Amino acid sequence: MYSPKPYGLFIDGEQPTEADNNFIASLAVQIVNISTVSELTTIKMVRTLPDGGFVTALIHDDVFRIYVNKSSIYSDTYVFDGYASEFIPMLYSGLIEKAMVLDDGEGVQIKLTEQCRRRLSSYGITDAPAKTVSLQRFRVEYAEQFKYFEPEFKGIYFFSQYLKLKPTWYSGAMREVVQIVSAYGKQDLKDLPDSIEEQAKMIIHEPVLSLIKEELKGIRLPGYKGFPDQEGKIQYDYGSSGQFISFDSKNKPWLICVISSGVYAMPLPIIPATTTLAFREFIEEAGDSEIIAILDRFGGMPSGENFPQGNSFHTWQRAGAIIRICDSADFHQHSAMYSACGWSVNSLGREAFNTCWSYDDNNLMRVYGYKLKLSLGTANNHGLSSSVTLTADKVGGIENLELIKKYIVKLTDDMPVGEETTLAVHYKLRYVEPEQILQRAAGEYDSTSEMEYWDSLEVNPIASHSGSISQVSSGPVYWGMSEYPQTMGRLKFPERSGQGCESFIMVSPDYDGPMVKCDTVMFGCYVNDQLKTVKYFLDERTYFKEEESTFEDLMIIGEWEKTVTTGQTGIAGYFYTSDFDDRTEISAATSYTKIRGMDMGYGNPLYVTPAILWMNGSVSRSRYYKHETTQKTVTGFNIDAAVCIPVFGRDSLLYAYSESDVSTSESEVHSMHGVADATSYNLWTYDSIFHWMGNAGKGSPAPKNGLPVYVDSPSHSPVDSSGFADSGDWLGIGDGYLNITGIAGKYTQRGGDMAANGASIGGEPPYMAPYNTSSKELGKHAGRVNISISAADAAEVHKKDPDAWYFSFSPVESGGSFSYFYRDCCEVVFGASTYASISEKAGERRKYWGYTNLADHKSAHNFIGVINE
Repeated sequence: MYSPKPYGLFIDGEQPTEADNNFIASLAVQIVNISTVSELTTIKMVRTLPDGGFVTALIHDDVFRIYVNKSSIYSDTYVFDGYASEFIPMLYSGLIEKAMVLDDGEGVQIKLTEQCRRRLSSYGITDAPAKTVSLQRFRVEYAEQFKYFEPEFKGIYFFSQYLKLKPTWYSGAMREVVQIVSAYGKQDLKDLPDSIEEQAKMIIHEPVLSLIKEELKGIRLPGYKGFPDQEGKIQYDYGSSGQFISFDSKNKPWLICVISSGVYAMPLPIIPATTTLAFREFIEEAGDSEIIAILDRFGGMPSGENFPQGNSFHTWQRAGAIIRICDSADFHQHSAMYSACGWSVNSLGREAFNTCWSYDDNNLMRVYGYKLKLSLGTANNHGLSSSVTLTADKVGGIENLELIKKYIVKLTDDMPVGEETTLAVHYKLRYVEPEQILQRAAGEYDSTSEMEYWDSLEVNPIASHSGSISQVSSGPVYWGMSEYPQTMGRLKFPERSGQGCESFIMVSPDYDGPMVKCDTVMFGCYVNDQLKTVKYFLDERTYFKEEESTFEDLMIIGEWEKTVTTGQTGIAGYFYTSDFDDRTEISAATSYTKIRGMDMGYGNPLYVTPAILWMNGSVSRSRYYKHETTQKTVTGFNIDAAVCIPVFGRDSLLYAYSESDVSTSESEVHSMHGVADATSYNLWTYDSIFHWMGNAGKGSPAPKNGLPVYVDSPSHSPVDSSGFADSGDWLGIGDGYLNITGIAGKYTQRGGDMAANGASIGGEPPYMAPYNTSSKELGKHAGRVNISISAADAAEVHKKDPDAWYFSFSPVESGGSFSYFYRDCCEVVFGASTYASISEKAGERRKYWGYTNLADHKSAHNFIGVINE
């Protein structure tokens, strides 16, 4: 052991703690010993300090210096050492009320949740901020890849990222992550106003902080730093790179990207300290339900970091932290449906869907649907690499152990501090077998060769993943007027800069073949884990439709319909969805007739007395029914259907339906009809002058001079229709007779008014009020708008005729600029609250579903953090 040499101490950032100083003193002794024993004139050692930061000890030509770096993680001099930090960002939750502010420094206005106000007050230690605050902390610009959201001329305004970059652009759990990381704001607080709201930090005191540090001790991170973006900018892309979240078999989250070279996964970047048991217990004791919801879903608070960029991506792939799952070339050989069209995924991210298009060999447009399925294995501690302790018995003796230690010291000293290559090599060294390190240590040491070796070394992935992208649909898109693309504007997608919705151009300019039938999936999104698709339908074939009728020869009681079409018939309705399908047949004219028959019961019995000279008359009755006959004739009937994916939306769609006709004529007539009872009777009497021909029947005493009058001899004579009225011997005479002199006698007795000519008595039908009406209406219009969105599932927006622009082309040029059809949407995508709204109006307000007391239903709200109220 040699005495320590005097050294110069240089400190960047905070002063070292007592534990740091003890570590520095020990390091000073260690480097002096190594340099003396090894007779080295130049030696450098870099180590991580116990309480954060790192120390560099350097001896060069007998000059001894120690550099301590404990600068803020967001300072220009901070160098990330690859180890997990105890840093925890403050989470703001609420509603962005004002995202476009004056350029004079006006703060972005936020309406805070009550739980957030408690959190900002350190859970009641200080006074809670106001419900609505304006914060410089959230004057966050768009990240470079989203600069297209900024207008060309900003005038006196500052356009923060919260104006148009909203979580609903994304899909599945990525929507949730973006809502969460949007709530961190700027992290470099030194230039922000000195107020509780602006300078808020997650204050965690001892002994909880010590427990967090102990859990994180020696933990290295797999390709990320565990810090939110310094400027608070959202980093994730919702478009062509297809970034989303997928959960493995233990429900641990992975960040996924789908790029032309394949599908890749890495552990979702998380704030390491928030994954510790100590932090969770602290949050549970504080009763912070918002952060608990994040921990339950993601295992920690997402940091918002993206995949490493450029060469660093491949560096970490070789280190096993980024894993290639499967190929994606088949999908990427086609064109995206629109620039904001990333993959739509279900809530666990294990299934995704997307569409794309290209021209086939005949130059006809064809749209393809692809499904991505993932099965993700688990990684030990989800990629958080713990330190490895080597012992002599594991490496074949103390000599080998010392050789490995010296080798790693040399390698560490020669590697550039903080570079991705260095961090990845350190990560690899924990996964390779000691024998592999020993083999390198036993050879001749050359710093360049050793760095190249470890950098190029590919280790096994930290988890075993599998997956596939498969084509699940394919269909033509034919539009017969390719020379007039604006005639088909019914399918609209969000325009890139969020100005509105633009029509998908469904033309094949170089196709000159015949008409092609279409029933093609154009778009798909997951709504409450159900895949909802939009299909384009075209079938220009027509035919002469036969009469459709349930009419019968005998129609008494029941309902019957008949439809008669004029001219040729075809199917109309260009678009339909999984939830809404209004395709129907249309003709030049269609006549609908409906008859409804109802029983009205029996009328009164009809007594017919004998005619002159004859002895015999009759008794009969009828059963009556009413027919209500309605007729409707429609000429020039037509329908139209359109689909619009609203601005800010990926997992939602609007469906507009409209119908019209040239004229509609309607009439309704009520008529009454009767059916004779199959059973009738012989009515008879006798008069020697007026009624003496025919057959005498039963009765006693025998009639004379037209009295008495008898009824006998039931006669049953059924026909096809008489089943309705047939009730057998309805007078109950049987083999006997019935004296009806009281009913008919005055018409048959000699000297009576009708004695010679006969009379009809009774037979009145039931009463029916007359009804006959008709109307004609010209140019009738009707329609509705529906929506598929998670807060409402499949719902009706309104029953009014949709805006005509749903069915025509967007944009349109006006005065040298373009005007876009506009519909937008917003949602709470993470939290206990369910809420969504769209810009279709319901009265004076937007149409909305669900509830949160933060919303006023007047705009496309941007929610940040966790919304539980």
